[in-house]
Amino acid sequence: MEFNQKEPIYTQIIDDIKIKFINGTYPLGQEIPSRRELAKRLGVNPNTIQRAYREMEDMKLIVTARGQGSFMTSDAKILEALREEALNAAVSQNIEMLRSFGKSDEEILDTMKKYMKGEKSQ
Repeated sequence: MEFNQKEPIYTQIIDDIKIKFINGTYPLGQEIPSRRELAKRLGVNPNTIQRAYREMEDMKLIVTARGQGSFMTSDAKILEALREEALNAAVSQNIEMLRSFGKSDEEILDTMKKYMKGEKSQ
């Protein structure tokens, strides 16, 4: 994982774990790496990982069982909410970009429909 300088490392770690949860790399109830293991793997301070895990616990994204490890939530509603949030963010970002290119909402919608049908836009 490569970190950018724009946002705190712990938030980038949270975002990475969210993506892995959304795309199924970490399924519901899956054990995730220990704090020490992840700190070593990513080459970051263990306190950074501790903060990321604490934040994810507060978000109900992970559950930590003392002596057993940390696990992704088993709550499918949380997973669905994360997927919806990610979808909305991606759509919003792309629409705003296309609008900045001077495309109308009608042109954007037409292009999206063609793309989803497998047709190339001219």
